[in-house]
Amino acid sequence: MIRLEDLPNPQKRALDLVKEVATEKSLRPFLVGGPVRDLMLGRYDVIDIDLTLEDGGSTLARALAKLVGGRLRSFPQFLTYKVTADGQPEIDIVTARKERYRSPGALPTVTAGRLKDDLLRRDFSINAMAVDLMTGELHDPAGGARDLAAMSIRVLHDQSFLDDPTRIFRAVRLATRLGFSLEADTARLLENAVASGALGTIARERVWRELFLAFDEDNAPHAVAALSAAGVLEVLFGRRPPDPGLGARLDRTAAALAGTELDRQVMYTAALLHGDASPVDLEGSGFSQKRARNVVQLANELPRYTDALSETSSDHERFQLFERVSPEMLSIVAATVPDERPNVVRFLEFQSFKLPLRGNDLEVPPGPHVAKALERTRKAVFTGEIQPDEARTFAREIAIKYLDSSSPSSEVSETDETE
Repeated sequence: MIRLEDLPNPQKRALDLVKEVATEKSLRPFLVGGPVRDLMLGRYDVIDIDLTLEDGGSTLARALAKLVGGRLRSFPQFLTYKVTADGQPEIDIVTARKERYRSPGALPTVTAGRLKDDLLRRDFSINAMAVDLMTGELHDPAGGARDLAAMSIRVLHDQSFLDDPTRIFRAVRLATRLGFSLEADTARLLENAVASGALGTIARERVWRELFLAFDEDNAPHAVAALSAAGVLEVLFGRRPPDPGLGARLDRTAAALAGTELDRQVMYTAALLHGDASPVDLEGSGFSQKRARNVVQLANELPRYTDALSETSSDHERFQLFERVSPEMLSIVAATVPDERPNVVRFLEFQSFKLPLRGNDLEVPPGPHVAKALERTRKAVFTGEIQPDEARTFAREIAIKYLDSSSPSSEVSETDETE
């Protein structure tokens, strides 16, 4: 049973405003797709507001934007409008439409249609339901309610995964998110679509976008592992040997990401490419050069890096190694090597440690040698190599040594400075 009155207040208030405008303008809006599915599952905290009208979508969108003092954006090629306002959830308003795929993997041609057309063009039966906001009537032409009760993901026709291969990703993500299974024929169609190379008919950028959405799932490790097991990722990375360690790496990645703002796309991609990453693998991902380097470093260098850490004998040596890698690498080190976790935490504390010393305090000519000496001194004080009251003298002596170095080959190493 759908209970709109149980929605969180922002969504309930938004729907009340929609009904107010619809009554005034004699319109008939429907809540459609995923929001209906989630309401029927009692998932009231994740509801988007996606509306469809057979007629009057533009009228509703413009009147609603005016009523809430919001912004209206229109996408006429998709017969779509978006209303946004401060303090209000986004409201998507779509004219009911038909879609026709000119070729497998191509974007569809869109024309206006009726509500049933709009529902039956969708990906899965559980996403092909609508609720009439004015009467509460449920429209379910594809049997979505039955599949919800069976906890089943079912496509609406045999060509579904070929028409739009991104549905392959969506099927796996949705099954993982809801704890559902693919209906038997749907599982067979998905397997056949992957085997036939359906994902090769769409741009790599679209495939990467779908993979990144899997990284954003609450249970990303399960979703990504399921995509890998289904052979879905071969279109990006080629056929690879079975990887029995993938599940554990994905779980460690999720643990390392928890409560942080680290780059989850870099970290999950590195987990997938463990031991054999190349910039070529990242074509179409949109990664910058820096992010691509971080993927390759994290995927390929972790064993050698942890070996090097195990051979250090002081904070000074360890910090030198920590400074050479990305925050993402440090987080994986902390998750992978329990003995290094306190060292990583200590290094992160060091990064915010401030030294009450300025370049002018050293009484040496200005230049890059001053900043370098101050950084070296900051590390020495933090690690206990010197006492705080020795910082000025230590920094001045090192700055002079740097200044006196006549060429890169004659520069004093950090080891020499402490001998």
